[in-house]
Amino acid sequence: MKYYLDSALDHRDGSPGGSEVIGGVQKWRVPCNWKFAPENFIGDRHHDISHRSVDLVGIGPSGGKGRRDFTEDRVCVAFPAHGHGTIGRLPAYSEPEYRNQFQGHPVVERYYRDIYERRVANLGDRKRVTPHAVGTIFPNMSFHAHQPRSLAVFHPVSPTEMEMWRMYLIDKDAPEEVKEASRHYYLRYSGPGGLTESDDMENWSVATDACRGAVSQSMYFNYQMGLGHAVPVPTLRGGVTGPYTEENARGFYRRWAQFMQAPDWTALVPNTNAEETYHE
Repeated sequence: MKYYLDSALDHRDGSPGGSEVIGGVQKWRVPCNWKFAPENFIGDRHHDISHRSVDLVGIGPSGGKGRRDFTEDRVCVAFPAHGHGTIGRLPAYSEPEYRNQFQGHPVVERYYRDIYERRVANLGDRKRVTPHAVGTIFPNMSFHAHQPRSLAVFHPVSPTEMEMWRMYLIDKDAPEEVKEASRHYYLRYSGPGGLTESDDMENWSVATDACRGAVSQSMYFNYQMGLGHAVPVPTLRGGVTGPYTEENARGFYRRWAQFMQAPDWTALVPNTNAEETYHE
């Protein structure tokens, strides 16, 4: 999982660290159960339709349709023993071809094109994942590695309310014009006023309300998609993958159940043998 988290935290040129937070931390409360949010970051593979209206408006940094410039082909990757998960590309030893971004801002576009060349030179043929992932570090921290590049922490307040913190990341040595263009885009996308995040918060709140009913409390959520079809990732210890699957959510909630049921901390030492965990 470290590869995916590093893809958000590291400088875009592939060097370790080198990032900073723009404008402090956004904090606001959402009337939902906190677990819906981290699950969202590892389950987005199959519910993009809930953001259809934002895609039609076109809030992406290059204008036109869509909420991002582009999204690489991605798969779900779960780490069942720990409860972590991500939607991203599998590890590789080279960079994909450069794709244009921030085309409405020529200075920003040139910056990212130059950064791409530096990244290719810096990483060479080293193992890496491209910075296009979203993911969750169990239990309550999630991240975007691409657009918008950010961290989120979900603090439980009650069974039906959480406090959400958002931190937006940028290369520390980026020109001010790059930082400002990124900041404006981040705010259009995420946070209490972000159009995409507003879609998510509505879903989480409605789902929480739906769970209050007598009938709903007598039933289980269905997380069977892709059940039994996950396969280990040879280059990621403890990782399993599948294209369209809820393996990530199953791993997250399985780990949560272990925390709720364990008699002591020693019982929570993770088993990192993926062969023994992902078929449970």
